[in-house]
Amino acid sequence: MFPKSLRLSRRDFLSVKSSGKSLSFTHFSVIYVSRSPGRVAIVTSAKLSKSAVVRNQLRRRVYSVFPQIPYDVILFPKASMLKLGHAKINSELDSLVSKISH
Repeated sequence: MFPKSLRLSRRDFLSVKSSGKSLSFTHFSVIYVSRSPGRVAIVTSAKLSKSAVVRNQLRRRVYSVFPQIPYDVILFPKASMLKLGHAKINSELDSLVSKISH
């Protein structure tokens, strides 16, 4: 889990959500705003899985491989992301970083 200083607060979450740019990928969507140091929030709704255990496991897997980038990011995983392993999640997040940075 990320330390609290690297996670978005509710106020900042709402700010990023209202004013950020959005991108959609195969396994997730993101909303982001440039800010240094970057912070992250991962939204796993009950629509993703009815089981809180499954949603929390996915959230922990994503936090464990999420890179440090100079952006505030809100990540919305899709159901297809539940089937991915650490390596594939890592490569998907790398594609996110390269897309945002350019």
